[in-house]
Formats: sequence, structure tokens, C-alpha cells
Amino acid sequence: MHYLTQTIEPWMPAGALKAKADVANIAQGAGWQRLPIERYNDVRFPAALRQEKINYFLTGIGLGDVLVHQFPTYMSKDFEKEFQAAVQSRGAKYVLFIHDFEPLRLQRDDTWEWALAEQADLIVVHSDAMAAALQKEGVQTPTITLGLFDYLGPAPTSLPTFSTVLNYAGTWQKAPWLKSYQGPALKLFGSRPKRWQEVTLPASVDWVGAFSPEDIPLAFQSGFGLLWDSDYEEKLFQSYTKVNAPHKASLYLKAGLPLIVWSKSYLADLVRTEEIGLTIDNLADLNEKLATLTKSEYETYQKNLLVLKDRVESGFYTRTALDKVVRFFD
Repeated sequence: MHYLTQTIEPWMPAGALKAKADVANIAQGAGWQRLPIERYNDVRFPAALRQEKINYFLTGIGLGDVLVHQFPTYMSKDFEKEFQAAVQSRGAKYVLFIHDFEPLRLQRDDTWEWALAEQADLIVVHSDAMAAALQKEGVQTPTITLGLFDYLGPAPTSLPTFSTVLNYAGTWQKAPWLKSYQGPALKLFGSRPKRWQEVTLPASVDWVGAFSPEDIPLAFQSGFGLLWDSDYEEKLFQSYTKVNAPHKASLYLKAGLPLIVWSKSYLADLVRTEEIGLTIDNLADLNEKLATLTKSEYETYQKNLLVLKDRVESGFYTRTALDKVVRFFD
């Protein structure tokens, strides 16, 4: 049997759950068994109860089964280590399906995730660059590349129109540059964080508001989808884009928005190869890049991205990766 985990965490914002829910729905549609895992603060509970919960989650898992574990669950190191060991002790294969990998985007002392990756039977990574980053740290586990995340749900009935407006959706905390942004007109989507309540956004930034993950692809009217994170303090959010495929990119593609990405990011090669948008070295490049852009060029980018749009809204990337997982163990 083939199983795929989905962490159940009803108190989380819907946007944070979208990618894992889509992977689970696509897997289930392809004949995989969904394995719900209740998220709880297992640091507060004794080890015996944690093990009891793990045994309950893994009821029915046995010799020859394949379990794909959507990671991270944001549960403890002890939970993840014991969960992995319990899967493998039953004679099943443990596949680490990476949504985010914290040691690659945060500087901290306890980077226990490397050992989890090293002990896995197989890892689903975002990109070849992510696989290389794992190997650089000594992880020799075989990998399968996802490429892009899928994005299920209603699709717009018409494409966004030509303009040089930038659309930025996502977590504001990863984008402190928004506070001093001086570039072209930018439409900002998402919930205002508590720490930003007193922040006055620049005149060129128009806060549109927050939308559900199902509605936001329908909310973009024109222009480009901007992907730009910052490194600051111990957070390596921009550096991380060298290896990861942001879920936000799939949202933009589903909406029919050409992309603007950092020239050193993993997505930059895709943008250049498929001719689906622009790459920039820094935000100061935006004015110059957009000043000479023509409607014809914009529509060419949009036409070129339609193949990727169809793929992300149909579950192509997840199904392809799961098929590779099955073949790997056959």
C-alpha cells in the first residue's frame, strides 16, 4: 500500500495548509491512502504517550508499504525521529516530502533535520539545487525532484491584462523591504501582521486585503507576480530561494501572471528558459525593466506560461513525483 501523511491543524490559517492539502488530495485521487496526523504539542507529554500516538497513527502500516511524509509538521524533533523509526521498524519505506527545510532558511544551533533526511529511504526535493544542498551537508539519501508545487481550486475565467503593476502575496514578515519600497505600483495581498499595525506603507503600495487560498487566484487583475524575500537577522529567506520552489509561484502561474524573480533564484532558470517573465538582481532594477516593457512582450510571457498553468491546476507535478516514488521502490 502507498500512504501519504497530512497534518491536521485546524487552528492554522488556511493559506498555510493549502500546499499540503493539495498534495494529499492529488495523492488520494491517484489511489494513495491519506494518513491523517493530529498535530499536538508533544513536548508537554511523556515519551510513552508520544509513542502511543505514533503507533495509533501508523495502524495498518506494514512490510512493503511506502509512506510519504509531508514535512515539516512543526512537531518536535523527538516526534519526527520516533515517527520515522516506527515506520521503518514495521518494514515500510519512509519518504521525506519536503515542503520547507528549516536548516536551509534559518540559522540555528540544533539542525536535527539533517539526520532525519539522512535516515530517510528517499527524499522528494524541490529542485536539483536543493538535492545538491542536502548532499553538501552529507545527506546521501536518493532524491526525486518535484519542480513546482501544484495549486488546485477554481481558476480565473480570463487572464490578467497587461500592466506594469506588481502583485505581491504572502507573508509580510519575510519582506521587510515593503516598509521602504520605492518601486513601481504594487498591490499587496495578505493579512497585516500584529507587528505591522503601526507601519505606514509607502504610497506606491496598495494593500488589497486578505483572500482565501481558493479566492486569491481570482483576485489578480493585471501585471506581474513578484517573488522577493529578504535575508535578515538569522533568517535566510532570500538565500533559500536559490533552492526552493515557492508555493507563491504556483499561485501566480495559476492566475496567469508572468513572474518577476531574483536572478540567482532556482526559479530564475525556469523564467528565462520558458520566457515567462523577468529576472532582476535587486528591487532597484524594477523601474528600468518595466519602463520599456511592451504589451506584446507581456502577452508572449503570458502565452508561454499557459502550459505551466495547466500543469499546476491539474496536479501534474505531484502526480509525476508520486509515480517516481512508486517506480523507485518497485
